[in-house]
Amino acid sequence: MSEHMSLEDEDFIIRIRPSVKEDGEWTGEIDISIISQPDNPLDDEGYGQVMHFCKMMCATVPIMEESKEIRDIVHDYVLEVIDNEMDIEVQLEDEREAGVEKTYDGNIVHLNFNTKTGGSA
Repeated sequence: MSEHMSLEDEDFIIRIRPSVKEDGEWTGEIDISIISQPDNPLDDEGYGQVMHFCKMMCATVPIMEESKEIRDIVHDYVLEVIDNEMDIEVQLEDEREAGVEKTYDGNIVHLNFNTKTGGSA
């Protein structure tokens, strides 16, 4: 397992589990879960803030189902920024300036939000 794939005690994992028919076809439904380690070293305040952030990320799914405008914004962002591997070096430099660091580990994209507010905005 690579360094990025190892689980640490402070990790929060958003698991997406598709519902699959017996023949392997996806039903279009998913189950989203937030998983944290039992020995998470964060204090109560930090834990609550990170958990709230994870819940906000998960909440985008039903919001995208309800709002075509939001769904289109997210869709366009994925196509133009995340899926655009030809401009990776330029994007990484631009995103560092915007406070987002992106690294790749196979088919996994790791996003690091180094914001000036430190996540308290």
